[in-house]
Order: sequence, then C-alpha cells, then structure tokens
Amino acid sequence: MKVSIIIPCYNYGHFLAECLQSLVDQTYPNWEALVIDDGSSDSAPHVGKFWSEKDPRIQYFSIKNGGVSKARNFGLSQARGQFIQFLDADDLLSPDKMEIQLEAFRRDPKLDLTYTENFYFQDERPGLLFLDQELTDRDWMHRFSGSGAKALSHLIQNNLAVISSPILKKELAQKVGGFAQGITHTEDWRFWIECVLNGAKIKFVSDSLAYTLIRVHSSSVSQNILRMQYGELALRAWIAKQLAGFNGISSKEKSQLLKVNFNRRTQLIKHIMYLGPINSLTHLKSMATLIPWWKVGWFYLKTLNRKRKAKFLWTESNQIKSLNP
Repeated sequence: MKVSIIIPCYNYGHFLAECLQSLVDQTYPNWEALVIDDGSSDSAPHVGKFWSEKDPRIQYFSIKNGGVSKARNFGLSQARGQFIQFLDADDLLSPDKMEIQLEAFRRDPKLDLTYTENFYFQDERPGLLFLDQELTDRDWMHRFSGSGAKALSHLIQNNLAVISSPILKKELAQKVGGFAQGITHTEDWRFWIECVLNGAKIKFVSDSLAYTLIRVHSSSVSQNILRMQYGELALRAWIAKQLAGFNGISSKEKSQLLKVNFNRRTQLIKHIMYLGPINSLTHLKSMATLIPWWKVGWFYLKTLNRKRKAKFLWTESNQIKSLNP
C-alpha cells in the first residue's frame, strides 16, 4: 500500500528540509512525497530539488501561486498511491505515524479515513508540546470513530483534526473532488465534512507513537485566530445549506444537527463582536460580508455600551477603594 504525501509549500524553504527528514525517518517505507511549490520566492525551489535528487521517493513540482487548496488539488492529480497524507511544509510526522495508521486500514478494509493525535510546538521551545494553537493546552479535538450522523455531530462542533493528522483513501478524496478553492482557514474542515457527506467511515487511531507536530508562528497567532473565526462563520452558512439537502440521515438527526450548527454560529458571532477589534473598520467590513450590516451595527452599539458599563464599574470600584484604604 503506497501513501502519497502531498506537501504544499509557499516560502517555507527554511522549514522544508526538516519536514522531509521526518518522512525519511518513517518506519513505513512505501511512500512518495509530492512537494508542490506554490510560487515561492525563497529557498524552497533549491531545497525541494535537492531532496528530490537525494531520495527518489521525493518529487518536486513548481506551479503558479494559487493558494494552498489549488496546490493540494494539483498534488492529488499527480498522486500514485492508494492512500493520501497531507502535510504542510513547516510541520512534522512522528516516525511511526504512517505505519500505525496503515495497520488500522489492514485490520478494517472498510475504513476510509484514520486520524491521530496532533501537538503544537514553537521553534524556540521544540520539546514543549501543547494541545492547541494558542499554547494553553485546551483540548479542542474530538476523538471518535464512526460515520453518518455520528461523524457529522462531531464535525459540526469542531474541525476533525489538523490537516496532517488524517490518512485517507485516494478514491475518497477523488469522490469529494478535492479542496474547495476561494476559501481560507476552513478549507480542510469543509473537506472532512464533505468526506462524511460522501459516506466516509472514520476511525481515530489512539497510539502514543502516532501523531503530527504543528509549528506555531507565534507572531501571527492572534491575527490567524480572527481570520479562522471569519472562515468558520462562512463555513457554518455552508453547512446549513449542505444539511438541508442531505438525505443520508433521518429528519430528526438533521433537525438536531441544524440546531447545533445554528447555536454555534450565533455564539461565534457574539464572541467575535464582543471580543474582537470593535474600533477596526476593516474588522466591521469583514463581518458585514458574513452577517447583515444592521446586525453588525446592533452588535457594535451593544459592545460599546458593555465597554462603557465595564469602565464605569471599574472607576467606581477604584473610588471606593481609595475611600477605604
């Protein structure tokens, strides 16, 4: 069973060698790596070509810049393996990851997708691992096995995992049609949902030796989180449309899933508006593309009022303390 590892790379030449070394270190040898250079202007072409000459299992492709979804779809079109592993150029796989996941497929040929634990790390502290991108050890990932309504009930609450956690059958990826282009930050979450809508049977592989390591670029974490929240709002509107026309579950299950999705979207809107950069016109314009302008204005005024009350209470509290030293 050959695994095609698809690695989109845009100006991550300084990380690419370490990424590829984690593949060479795999205990499972039957793989091919497709490095898709998405128009890089750094050392990525040099590094990719060097490693393709060093190991015949590694192939280097250069395409015109078009974003990560386009690069992954190009990789899918070139893949010769029966299984697909996506991997970002700045991330790493544990040495036993692919072997352990493929063993799960051997034991249950009806499986379409398996996934593992994922951990986050920073360059300056590579030995310190966290469960979340914010490095607070918030355990956000759902660990489940199943399909249909059960799988959807988990995926409506959270993304399945990071992009490099799953290994899936290539025929499933082809059935889905690859990654939707024109969206950012939630393209992988949408892809996993589409896998389930196309009948995928999923299994979480619980093994301490099987995991993926996600590099956190701390300088951009807060901005990326806000962009991901914008992406999630757009995704939840898409989910509602997909569920409405999906006939693979019962009416009761569909109603329950739609309710969960609606509540999650409502909570997210409140969270973004109350805690986001309310004085940023760019932020308000971004929100207006996702919810009606009148609702943006309503939340804007309500947020200003909340902040005014909080400031008043803080001032009053300090005055009382000054009178009662």
